[in-house]
Amino acid sequence: MPVHISIDRSRQLVVTTYSGDVTDADVVRQICEIKQQAPYGPAYRVITDFTQVTQFNISSSEIRSVADTESPLADAMRVMVAPSDIAYGTSRMFQSLASRTRPNITVVRSLAEAYAALGVDGKS
Repeated sequence: MPVHISIDRSRQLVVTTYSGDVTDADVVRQICEIKQQAPYGPAYRVITDFTQVTQFNISSSEIRSVADTESPLADAMRVMVAPSDIAYGTSRMFQSLASRTRPNITVVRSLAEAYAALGVDGKS
């Protein structure tokens, strides 16, 4: 499965890890799963990890659609981990397009940077 969601309620942290070939369908499935796991609050923090992604097959129209969609974690601090140039560019495009619906997005190159940006211990 190219998408794995881990919710740590004690640390108020949601980590979504993508792997392999990521498609529009994977992104849509992840959004639906996150919505089903609610309730959340603004204290929750989110890491979206693209470290294990080998290929992005996400259309620009899907990126725009997701960016325009309201999120149950709209005000949460979010960090996107994008070590490859394609992941980084795609994440920065999403960050720009989602500035209205998800204003607190940071894009970094490593998981260690993500945990540091959120002020969370990286050990589970």
